[in-house]
Amino acid sequence: MHRRHALWILMLCLTPLLAACGHPWKTSRQAVPNPFYGKGRFGVVPVAFLALEVGDVSEADWMADKDAEQRQSWQEDKSAINEQFTEALMAEAASEDAIVVKAMSATDAPFFIRANVTYYEPGIFTGVFNKDTHLKATVQITDPAGTVLDEVLFETKSPATLMNPSSGGRARDAASQLGKLTGMYVLHRVRGDD
Repeated sequence: MHRRHALWILMLCLTPLLAACGHPWKTSRQAVPNPFYGKGRFGVVPVAFLALEVGDVSEADWMADKDAEQRQSWQEDKSAINEQFTEALMAEAASEDAIVVKAMSATDAPFFIRANVTYYEPGIFTGVFNKDTHLKATVQITDPAGTVLDEVLFETKSPATLMNPSSGGRARDAASQLGKLTGMYVLHRVRGDD
């Protein structure tokens, strides 16, 4: 009887760990049947920042009290987020099964990857009080006409540490993680690993 009781306790303890095993994304829409299976060419378009919330305010409200230098710095950070996302996505997806190219026209690929960053927490590093940088994004895979086939939600973070004290550096790191996760998702779908 004690053995059975111990087995139930062990199963109860392991359940949360097993539930945590899974994909590092949340799928909100997925085309069935899988249109990407065995078709590994994708075009990636520049990252969008539509309806972006920064912390607990809109991007416009967050920028309202910034000076010209800070506004320019934010534009540079957004460009870097796009670059880091794109580079990491292309590197992660590069395989015998898939290739991701920068999309220049609707004829570049049969499918397009469109990322929209919806949330950005810049974080802070003071040495005493630190707050991590967070990015949340919705990534859609569409056909050339823009019809959404898959939609996936991702969240990444970059710790505020002495080795990475600037919010811009952490934003780039979080964007690179986002690109890597997107590449993993693309390969998951191309290989049919559902």
